Parts: sequence; C-alpha cells; structure tokens
Amino acid sequence: QYGDDQPTVSTVPAHIAVPLRSLGRAFIEVWRSHERVTRGERDDVTFSHNEHLLMGQIIVSEDDYGDLDAATFAAYRRLYSFARKQGFAHPLRVWNFLPDINGRETGLERYQGFCQGRHGALQTRATTSQQLPAASAIGTQGGHFVIYFIAAREPGAQVENPRQVSAFNYPRHYSPKSPSFSRAVVKRWGASAHLYISGTASIVGHESLHTADTLAQVDETLSNLDALVRHAGSQHALGIHSVRDLSLLKVYVRNAVDSDAIAARFTNSTVAEIPVMILHGDICRGDLRLEIEGLYMGQGAAD
Repeated sequence: QYGDDQPTVSTVPAHIAVPLRSLGRAFIEVWRSHERVTRGERDDVTFSHNEHLLMGQIIVSEDDYGDLDAATFAAYRRLYSFARKQGFAHPLRVWNFLPDINGRETGLERYQGFCQGRHGALQTRATTSQQLPAASAIGTQGGHFVIYFIAAREPGAQVENPRQVSAFNYPRHYSPKSPSFSRAVVKRWGASAHLYISGTASIVGHESLHTADTLAQVDETLSNLDALVRHAGSQHALGIHSVRDLSLLKVYVRNAVDSDAIAARFTNSTVAEIPVMILHGDICRGDLRLEIEGLYMGQGAAD
C-alpha cells in the first residue's frame, strides 16, 4: 500500500506498507492468486505463498547491527535462508526501501554500504552474476529499512540491457562492491509469463546522463526500458515488443515538484496507455532525478 495515510510498517502477512508518499492519489497494489494461499510469520519474515510463488517482507532495525552494511548482510542472509526453507529457493524480484540512501555512514554513502552488505550475503549463497534477481533500491524520508520480495520454486531467466553495462560489472568508483541485481527477470508460469524489470534510470553504459534535465532523464529512461523489453521479447520469445506493451510502470521521483511535469510527459508519450504510479523517493545516485521500474504480465510466447 502506498500513500500518506498508511502506517510506516506492517507486520500483517497479507499487507506490505511501502514507506513512500504517492504523488497523486493513494494506491493499493493487489497481487491475486487463483490457488489457496498460506500466510504467516516465521524467522522475522511475514509471508504469503501459494503452490508456486512466495511473497515476503522483512523489516530491518538498523540499530540492532551498527551500520547499514551489517544490517543488509543479515537481512539478505535471512531472505535467502527463509525462501530456501519454504521451498522457494529462487528470488525473482526484490524491493529495498532505505532511509537516507544518499547519506554518509562509516566513510561510505549509505547506498554503497547497502551494496556491500548485499554483495557479501549473496557470496555466502554462492550466487553468481548470472543468478541475480531484479531489484530496486529507493530512499525514504525516515522509518525502517523495508525489504519485500517474490521467489519461486524454479529460477527465472536473467535479462541484461544492451544499452547498459551489467550492474554487477560497474567500475568500483560507484561502490567498493558491485550492485548485485539483474536488469530484469523473465519467469514463465505455464502458458503465461512475467517480466520483472528493475529500477531503471538515465544511465547509458554505466554513466548518468542529462543530470540537469528531468524530462531528458524521463526520455532516456524510457529508451532504456524499450531496449530492455525488445531484448527480453526476442531473447525469450515473449509476446512483448516495446515498452508500450508493459502492464505497469512505477516512477520514483526525487523532487516532488517535478511530478506534474513528469506525469504530463508520460501522457504525451508512447506509454500513455500504461497504468503509471508516481512515488516520492530518493534515487541511489545523487545525480539522478528519477527511476522507473516495470512489470509485464501476459502471454508466454511471441505472437
């Protein structure tokens, strides 16, 4: 759930409270199942699952660990251990919401500390750069560090973006340990398929572009999404051919005053028919003004 009137965190298994303000009307995002759903809390993870898919939430108290690096390491160890014990050993998509993501701590930017902790935890799982979930890491204005995720019994297929360097191979000046996520993951569910697209920004190669122009960042990000969708569609024979075929876009905006102009840009673009959620959140790089993630839920074979 998104919006001003929702609690900072939720420990109800079926309810995930995202600590971001909706720039516009409040939203409730609903994931439905045609199968029986089991819900509960175990090992400090609240969860819901059916036979095929697990959704879980971890609320992290950084005070228990000393710094974000250690807190992230512990949280990701918990995530992977819990998912494996439940029989869903393959995380497909992870969302991370971090207070003060661009602040500094123990000599590093907090996002860099987060990257170190996640990288270290994944190394203990012997996870390679070809087995990474799609992910987003967004800054919040306070509250707890919140992670929620979906995982499956069988792995999805990792997708990279032909316009971008794999985040796992970024130069070290972005972070002492690389950001450990894939640009997207394809998961087939019988005759249908999902494409989970990570947070995507105005980055070509590994460099931020248009750092002083919000709308140019919108356009560059949409170009990145379009390239990714086309690549995923052709590589995995999906019924999807361009960014306009996506089912949902979420836009995270650093400066709330930019939201109206960004919304207008979407209305007058090729994605005008796609549902768009605009949320107020900080971006992992200080020179980026927005980030967009996407979701496709549809045919599992090309038309």
